[in-house]
Amino acid sequence: MSGHGKATAKTLRIGRIIVSVVVFYAITCGLVGIPLMIPVVAEWLESLQLIQTAMVFSLYVFIMWLIVTLIFGRVYCSTVCPLGTFMDIMSRRGSTTMRSTYHYSRPLNHLRYSALVVTLVCLMGGYFIVATLLDPYAVWARIDESLLRPLYTLIGFVPDPHYDNRQWWTAAGVNVATVSVMSIGVAIVLLLAIAQAAWRKGRIVCNAICPVGTTLGFISRFAIFQIEIDTDKCIQCRRCENVCKAECLDLIDHVVDGSRCINCFNCINVCPNDAIHYTPRRKQLSIPMMQKISGLTTANQCGGGASSTNNTQQSASKTDNPSICDPT
Repeated sequence: MSGHGKATAKTLRIGRIIVSVVVFYAITCGLVGIPLMIPVVAEWLESLQLIQTAMVFSLYVFIMWLIVTLIFGRVYCSTVCPLGTFMDIMSRRGSTTMRSTYHYSRPLNHLRYSALVVTLVCLMGGYFIVATLLDPYAVWARIDESLLRPLYTLIGFVPDPHYDNRQWWTAAGVNVATVSVMSIGVAIVLLLAIAQAAWRKGRIVCNAICPVGTTLGFISRFAIFQIEIDTDKCIQCRRCENVCKAECLDLIDHVVDGSRCINCFNCINVCPNDAIHYTPRRKQLSIPMMQKISGLTTANQCGGGASSTNNTQQSASKTDNPSICDPT
């Protein structure tokens, strides 16, 4: 990869990571406890969450994300979604331990479209509680408020004007008692299930059951900026495929599934031959391969091909169908 290409790839990836970490920290601190909360930033970031805006009928935010996705792709999923950042952390941890590399997999269309339909029906019918079960922000908020906040309180970090917060068995015990054992159990199950899925399959949750990812995926496949593979430069080393946590990079056909790509830019960063770019331009093959030519058979029959093979095929075709090339 050229020096300019390396710098661009590194800038894209580091910039995305910085934004996602800052958003994750602000939202998580806001949900866990007031002393850590950044009020203005946390509330503003919450207002940017897609399904949350749909539930309060904030149409302009929804349209804003559709426009952003149409231009840049699914940057929402790789930057402002806290659950997505958590999955990135777990997938990163998995990649440095015992988990094998990623490989291309076919999209689970039936599953993700079904989840989207269920979410839309619940939103239109006013069953917001059911819709939040599939909303990535609501899931992360449930984990924070039901699990992380009690743990944070139990340690004794939250000051209480009526009690000595160092005596966690009294002051924190009262606070923790407000959270039911069932809600803590549900949060633990959710956390472990999502962590395990991300550890093994990266962003499988985003591209299988997340209604936000499916909705944005309809738009991102037509995005102006997309990940493109230069087939003239690709050396089939498969490094890009091995780091694609969305498992949407198909090196057999040299295409990236834009509906599932979350724009993590890992593939661009690891390519040794500058064959992958995030660009509005679409690469045309220098040597066209496997392109269908409509009407080829009829042209050979009616045009009087030069080879004897074409003449033989022409005669056979005329015998079977006398109407072809018959001037009468």
